Amino acid sequence: METTLDLHPQPRIDVHLLTLDEPQHWREECLASLVGAPIRLHLLPGIPGRVGQARAAGFARGALPLVSFVDPDDRYEAAAFAALADALDAYPQAVLAYTDEALIDEHGDSLGVRRLAYSALQHAHSASHVHGLIVMRRSAVEPVLTRIADLDAGTDWLLTRLVARQGSVLHLPLVGRHWRQHPNQHHRRALPDRRAMTHLERS
Repeated sequence: METTLDLHPQPRIDVHLLTLDEPQHWREECLASLVGAPIRLHLLPGIPGRVGQARAAGFARGALPLVSFVDPDDRYEAAAFAALADALDAYPQAVLAYTDEALIDEHGDSLGVRRLAYSALQHAHSASHVHGLIVMRRSAVEPVLTRIADLDAGTDWLLTRLVARQGSVLHLPLVGRHWRQHPNQHHRRALPDRRAMTHLERS
């Protein structure tokens, strides 16, 4: 079942959340953390083994000029969305802006903070380099959605790299995402998908 919620009187970013098999209380914590963010939230069912297809469907929702996504097992800082939107408004040549992220355990307790100042070299070699809260221009995302639709593991990494090729990348040194560490995380369960790198090499 799909649902769309405006979490602010003047939403600036279309954000999608893919639901799957996460504990309900984690999803509720995620949603509570978004209250007040200047976003239009689209809740969609995930597709097992087809993250790329589900992501493409999520990004297709709405018509706002900025897009993002959130994961239901994580928590977010609502104010960070506005900071990222402001940064992109201030730098028209930028196509993607992202934040640092904090690590939390299964119970939500802090495990530290990852500082993620941008490096194109690190982005090329690490799927978790551009990995905090991420906001992108719809105009840079829509042309590459067909490139991610057949992928599972590696989808978000390929997407951010394809978007980054189209302009500048901004890093904001603030925590925007609280990334929950647990055994059922997708990257721990899914096999690496070499097709992500093959798609990039062919472009």
